[in-house]
Amino acid sequence: MKLALRESGDARRPAVVLLHAFPLSGAMWEPQAAALRDFRVLAPDLRGFGGTPFSGSWLIEHAVDDLFETLDAAGVEKAVLAGLSMGGYVALRAAEKRPERVRALVLCDTRAEADSNEGKAQRAAAIDSVRARGVAAFAEPFLAGALAPETLAGNPRAVGFLKALIGAALPEAVAAALAALAARPDMTGSLSRITVPTAVLVGAQDLLTPLPAAELLRARIAGARLHVIPGAGHLSSVENPAVFNERLVSFLNGLRDRP
Repeated sequence: MKLALRESGDARRPAVVLLHAFPLSGAMWEPQAAALRDFRVLAPDLRGFGGTPFSGSWLIEHAVDDLFETLDAAGVEKAVLAGLSMGGYVALRAAEKRPERVRALVLCDTRAEADSNEGKAQRAAAIDSVRARGVAAFAEPFLAGALAPETLAGNPRAVGFLKALIGAALPEAVAAALAALAARPDMTGSLSRITVPTAVLVGAQDLLTPLPAAELLRARIAGARLHVIPGAGHLSSVENPAVFNERLVSFLNGLRDRP
């Protein structure tokens, strides 16, 4: 499936693909737009989110195929993949499946491990909740667990921005994404085969994919660099965009002389 795509920045530069978190859309990268204006930026909406229609159940494997079909249509042969949370799962599988098409990786607030049995049960309960009570009721507890306390208490603009993005999602799309996340493969064994430059970013107060998960990525991927984003939880690109953008742009600038 070809995904809805936001394009911005300098079309003459190598492509940077921003893969969004659950249950948001490519619009979540708005706080990065100005910082990335000197790069060619592509921000797709995964199935059922943003401008991409809902088409029933899907798996991470389908998201990877969608990604490459969309890049083909955009004339992009090789790209930096930057994924946050769910987007990171897609980026990792894409790098395993088609390594020749990945120039570098930025793995943000994500993990390589599959869900535990407890995690799968929590996803199932969340699916039931979304189907019974709707997305708006799901958004409140989700953000309470995802965001840093200082974000919740002191950054109403970020909280409102995220609530609006979640509220725009169809319940069916949210439920399908939860099922895809529960079924995603364990990517731990493939980390040692990643040879492209890799940056790992994680919010200092991320409780969903916490620092030990980021440290595992750093330890298993040769040459990976880890950066902790202060004052941020699981959605660090929105919670502390100033530091997040500084780390992201510094990494991308370091790729200038690489093919």
